[in-house]
Amino acid sequence: MRLLPFTLLLLCSIFVCVSAWTKEDHEIFRLRDELATAEGENVTFYDFLGVRPKATQDEITKALRKKSKLYHPDKVKQSLSASKATAAAKTARGKGKKPGVHVNKGPSQSELRQAVAQANQRFARLTVVAKILGGPTRERYDHFLKNGFPRWKGTGYYYARFRPGLGSVLVGLLVVGGGGAHYAAMYLGWKRQREFVERYVRQARRAAWGDELGIPGITAGMDASASAPAPPPSEEPAMVLNRRQRRLQERDNKRESSQGKKSKNNRKSGTNTPVEAEVSGGPVGERKRVVAENGKVLIVDANGNVYLEEENEDGEKAEYLLDIDEIAKPSFKQTALYRLPIWAFNQTVGRAITPLRKPEEGELEPEESDSGDSDTLAPDTPTPLPGARNSRGGAQRRRRGR
Repeated sequence: MRLLPFTLLLLCSIFVCVSAWTKEDHEIFRLRDELATAEGENVTFYDFLGVRPKATQDEITKALRKKSKLYHPDKVKQSLSASKATAAAKTARGKGKKPGVHVNKGPSQSELRQAVAQANQRFARLTVVAKILGGPTRERYDHFLKNGFPRWKGTGYYYARFRPGLGSVLVGLLVVGGGGAHYAAMYLGWKRQREFVERYVRQARRAAWGDELGIPGITAGMDASASAPAPPPSEEPAMVLNRRQRRLQERDNKRESSQGKKSKNNRKSGTNTPVEAEVSGGPVGERKRVVAENGKVLIVDANGNVYLEEENEDGEKAEYLLDIDEIAKPSFKQTALYRLPIWAFNQTVGRAITPLRKPEEGELEPEESDSGDSDTLAPDTPTPLPGARNSRGGAQRRRRGR
């Protein structure tokens, strides 16, 4: 563990060394800045040398010889004197002077020094440009010419990166926080609820029947579903069923005869549905009451189904089947990334498009039905655990406390 910080530091140093500019890159950047200042912003090395970007080595050499004769410092004095004489002759013709011998003043010493200095700098840049285009660094220059050159930022050459504004930052935070992070939090909460209910059910079964093999419903289901080979004929008498097993068998036979066949929508067996049978209206067969660690009263029936028993202020008791499959899995439509724009639309544009209709005079507002068959729980009904549902097909099952 002590070597981990040093290893990370070494990797960071190697990454910085690899990603840093080389000496040749700095030379290309410096020469490019000087050329842009002296010749123009859009003048490339190829334009300065007078060749095509796909020029061969021979073409670059010929162009260098031609440009050397033009930009050589020794040629500057002659070209400057000739340009002065030509300009003076044109001025004399324009003023209408008589032809004769005229003495032309040549360039001054300061002008000569300035011209020679500029010629030396241009000739030096020409030599370095020809060296870059004629050597292995030409590929590196072509790379920067295609992808762009970095700018000098005071401490080094850096690329001009995109700097997001306030709107981009807010949108990014909404996408990351309201989308991915919110969904991840809901998914983790859903997983924890499932684990909690599953642990709750297993502890209740263990406290009631000791082991899952001790549950009568599971034992009967395993015996019925086991595909064993046909027993050989023996003289031993058939196994005698006790009264409870005969009642269970008669009840199953009546149910199969009334329904004809099992429904295709039967729930698969799992932790909370150990027997492949439809959920009955309440605890089936023998049942045992168990007090959980948090003080909740649980009822475990013969099939291993666990019910949560709650009692309100009126003394009425309700039983809720604990089923992990009833815990709804979170979806993208529950995240803030989906619901926040819809809420904002309904609060702004939605009100203007579909305004709320106020009831007219004499018109009564619709009232909620108070029928006893409603699925809405009473205000004083205790809130069940996650994954708990009412025993009779979702409808609340109540009974008076004894």
